[in-house]
Amino acid sequence: MIQHSAPFPAWLQNDMEQVNALIRRQFDSDVVLIRQVVEFILHGGERVRPALVLAVARALGHPDDRRYALAAAVELIHISLALHDGVTEASGGGADAHSDGALFGNAGNILLGDLLYTGAFRMIVDLNDMAVMRVLSDATNVIAEGEVMYRAARAASVRDAERHLDIVSRRRAKLFEAGAQCIAILHGAPPAVCEAFACFGHHVGMAHALRTEAEDAVQYGIDDAAAHAARELEAARAAIAALDAGAVAEPVRLAPFA
Repeated sequence: MIQHSAPFPAWLQNDMEQVNALIRRQFDSDVVLIRQVVEFILHGGERVRPALVLAVARALGHPDDRRYALAAAVELIHISLALHDGVTEASGGGADAHSDGALFGNAGNILLGDLLYTGAFRMIVDLNDMAVMRVLSDATNVIAEGEVMYRAARAASVRDAERHLDIVSRRRAKLFEAGAQCIAILHGAPPAVCEAFACFGHHVGMAHALRTEAEDAVQYGIDDAAAHAARELEAARAAIAALDAGAVAEPVRLAPFA
């Protein structure tokens, strides 16, 4: 599922342009279709995950340009998984309510998804941080588990709210969690701060999924997805508020996510 982006607040615009430029350089190919796909991603993707990475970087006072590479890698992982997911949906594995299916045909989705995924991990390798690589590789594995669980749940007759929330946590929130945690790791933050931002990212990711996939939530017994999403955002705020004074350079801005 590839959703369209909303305008970002002014304080994020320059950082997002840096991320876009980096993605273009990474895929500066003589293959026309690849360049076209990259432009589609940059103009059609919602890009809320890289925005989260950049928002956390700003809160931490992280001046390092590696934040752009991490934000780009997180977005590329998301899009690559969405392209692969589209193949499953197009082949009858169960479609999300908003899905366009295999946008580039089954083979095209798979090959382009692979290209974006390997490009993401080239960027991650260049960050030269094994802890970041571990977090992101583990996250992609958890997301894949969540996709398998989601397909199985759709095929079953039982609809269980708690199980659905577990699936959402794995399938949707995990990459938000990993991105927020990894920028804290790159910043050299203490373990407690890294964990707090992982928790923050998890709750933001849960809120985003519950808002954008509300129909799924209702089907699985979550009657008021909007209220649940609001509680998740409050939990995100609480995770950062619990940090010691001086742990962040400025408050985390939730404007792109609230």
